[in-house]
Amino acid sequence: VLQHDLGTSLMFFAMFVSMLYVATGRKSWIVIGFIAFAAGAVAAASIFSHVGSRVDAWLHPFSAAQYNKEYGIFGLASGGLMGTGLGQGHPSITPIANSDYIYAALGEELGLTGLMAILMLYLLIIAAGMITAMKIKDGFGKLLASGLVFTMAFQVFTVVGGITLVIPLTGLTLPYMAAGGSSLIANYMLAALLIVIS
Repeated sequence: VLQHDLGTSLMFFAMFVSMLYVATGRKSWIVIGFIAFAAGAVAAASIFSHVGSRVDAWLHPFSAAQYNKEYGIFGLASGGLMGTGLGQGHPSITPIANSDYIYAALGEELGLTGLMAILMLYLLIIAAGMITAMKIKDGFGKLLASGLVFTMAFQVFTVVGGITLVIPLTGLTLPYMAAGGSSLIANYMLAALLIVIS
């Protein structure tokens, strides 16, 4: 939070709440976590100007002020059902197409069908991790596996949700796809740990 990296702090908070739920099985932790998240989101939108502008862009995406800015929504729209084809899109028009908006750039070239296939691959990885977490009898292994899986799930949800305007955009990377060496290494370590645990 002090470094204004609110996407990562959100991921850590979500992982913490989900691991509390796995450890205790009490649904009240999810409710408490959601209330704390809502309070933190309102505070962050008023304290940090970049968060406030992202919330404004999320709430009013087609206002004149927002519509004329560069966003990745147009890349998604021009992709259609089947996309323009690999290498046939215009990722140079999409801002930060190699990291924050990579999902929009892929949506233009692969279309809705390709994006659903990408989400299905993530779902398979996450489901395999959840099955691993449920099979482990050791408490520490169960918490470690579930924490790792929830970390990846929250990353995917946050990035895809931000690009598709389900939630405001945050500064997280899409695992295994977006540029960022530390993110790639961290997610490879995450997968390696899940394989070791399984």
